[in-house]
Amino acid sequence: MSETTISDAAGGRRPVRHLDPDRVRRSPGASRVAETTYVADRLIVRGPLPAGLRGQVAEAVPALVAGGGSAQAGLDPWPEDDEPQTWIDGVRRIATEMGYRVVYDGTLGDLAVDDVDDETFGYALRLVPLRDDDVEVDAWQVLERIAGELGELDARDDGDEGEERTPRVGLDHVMRAQRHRSTPMPFVPVARARSTPLPYSAVDEYGRPGTGGLTPVRYLGGAPRRELADGPTPWAAADGTRRPVVAIVDTGVGSHPWFGEYDPHDPQDSPVVVRTASLDGRPVGLFPVSRFDSEDAEFGGLSVDPLTGPLDPVAGHGTFMAGVVHQVCPDAVLMAVRAFGGSGDIPEWQVLHTLWRLLRYHRRGLAGRDGYHQVDVVVLAMGYYHEQPVDYGYDGPLRRVLRELRRAGVVVVTAAGNDGTTRPLFPAAWAPRLEHRENGPAPVDDHQLSSTYPPLLVAGATNPDGTIAVFSNDGPWVTCVRPGAAVVSTMPTTLDGPETPEARVAERLRPGVRATVDPDDFTGGYATWSGTSFSAPYLAAQIAAARLGRARADGDLAAATWDAVAQATGLGPVGSSASG
Repeated sequence: MSETTISDAAGGRRPVRHLDPDRVRRSPGASRVAETTYVADRLIVRGPLPAGLRGQVAEAVPALVAGGGSAQAGLDPWPEDDEPQTWIDGVRRIATEMGYRVVYDGTLGDLAVDDVDDETFGYALRLVPLRDDDVEVDAWQVLERIAGELGELDARDDGDEGEERTPRVGLDHVMRAQRHRSTPMPFVPVARARSTPLPYSAVDEYGRPGTGGLTPVRYLGGAPRRELADGPTPWAAADGTRRPVVAIVDTGVGSHPWFGEYDPHDPQDSPVVVRTASLDGRPVGLFPVSRFDSEDAEFGGLSVDPLTGPLDPVAGHGTFMAGVVHQVCPDAVLMAVRAFGGSGDIPEWQVLHTLWRLLRYHRRGLAGRDGYHQVDVVVLAMGYYHEQPVDYGYDGPLRRVLRELRRAGVVVVTAAGNDGTTRPLFPAAWAPRLEHRENGPAPVDDHQLSSTYPPLLVAGATNPDGTIAVFSNDGPWVTCVRPGAAVVSTMPTTLDGPETPEARVAERLRPGVRATVDPDDFTGGYATWSGTSFSAPYLAAQIAAARLGRARADGDLAAATWDAVAQATGLGPVGSSASG
């Protein structure tokens, strides 16, 4: 299991491990595991805090609310002469035996926030070595022992209410806005032997300029034209019509003539893009602003290799997605939620906090609170592969927050992934199972298609000729396919990487210079790129357009949302209960 680090929204860096199935020892009869990547020192637990732990962290909660999950409180090491009585006691005992101290690392659904009914929906535990020597923390090994030894212990809330709860504890997976293997999602050029067999040689073709790879282009059309005139705020048109809101949970949206200027340290809204949405005085997306503008994914794009480059794998990613939405639905307002940087990697725990903050923002908007607005569609172009090969039923905090968003009337659209595989990518694989027939999609099991809230939707990618892109993941959990290969969209006009044109000479017959195309100069504002990252915002924009055109006078939010989903995908509600 290899180890590296990842940036943490609370500051600093956290160790990361890659789970290699070939190097994992499994007990006889134990289920096999598949590769995944995870934060090495953190476990995520579904459910409310046990009463004993609640008492220990009570003083930390105000700091947690203000700090987006950075508050910590230590749990004393488990005494050697004691026996565990509850599940959390058992975790402490196992950690102590393995040389770790258990530290409370944050809560979802902040205890002091009134619009989540004072309820917590999950919490994190951090593993800290008890000794100062060079101990390599590994949450996977702790998780294995928890699963094997604590089955007989319940999560009884230390006697509070006497209610027995079964905790679900899992890894803090590293979610990626990039391909799981070697090339980013979306694609950038890579070096690979021509002898590489299918599918990788064909998949990698999309990383080369001219075949779908990231390439600057000159766009000759004008800006998309809105049918509704701009009003005094981005949220509504001049005639008072509420614009559909598409929240792009990604790297942000940079400077572009369509979207206005972007300053990382002083972001401003434009008639099309809202960069300043906040919850309790802090941005909805808590990814920290870099000290140097050059390292911002939507300004300079040089955080991974800041001295020599190349550009970060997903530099400009959020701006490109925003351009797709604006071309398909010009009348939508785009809410830029900064969730990660140019590396494209983000801990699941950080995604959870961002989505819970977005949910609270939306709920307050529905309630009519000043400074908050209703969100119609959320786009997520990220995911991870679970260590259990098929784990559709895993119901951890991430699945729950996505369900709560949908119950609140928000359509969640995710990217299918770019590995050309049927292996389930999460959260996309929690979408309803469908059979794709000539006359439209048909549900394999209708329990996820409730009339009370919309389903999770997943978009795969098509080529310019309409064929399905070789790189696009597929399976019964993929809702539909949309354009995603060799797409033309917007890039930040401040983005100019360190590469130079192959040829650059003085122009002799007129002012200026003569040169070949600079492969990473996007100051012209447009590019082609490929990935299901761009199919997802295309589908999101279609839903936003339908949402604008099918407003319901009866105020039935669930019905209005389903109307838009049905128009965009052909899916409709078939039941009154759901668990997806």
